[in-house]
Amino acid sequence: MTTTLRVDTAGTRGQTAAFSLAGDLDLHTAPVLYPTVEDVLGSHPTVIMDLTGITFCDSSGLNALIRLRRRAQEAGGDLILVAPSQQMLRLLSITGAARIFTIHAGLPEAWNATPDPGTPPTP
Repeated sequence: MTTTLRVDTAGTRGQTAAFSLAGDLDLHTAPVLYPTVEDVLGSHPTVIMDLTGITFCDSSGLNALIRLRRRAQEAGGDLILVAPSQQMLRLLSITGAARIFTIHAGLPEAWNATPDPGTPPTP
């Protein structure tokens, strides 16, 4: 079984970058996500992760998000989750990870909650 994950830049503003994810976040695709996001943490330590397109997330995907959050915090920022599916919310809840992430319902809400809310993000 081959799974895919698409990671697209959804915009940047100041020290914040947003990514839009689509597909499965699992054992096969988590190794793609981690280095892609880690590469931007030097210039954009706060990362908004739009999970609207994620159809499945397993423990490997959750681990990648937790590791990225730790790296973002080490860089002086944070990892913010947007619109996780019901399956993903359940995974976050039963593992206790929901307590460590800031979760927003939509991308505009997440952008408004980050520093420099008056500046529109650059696509």
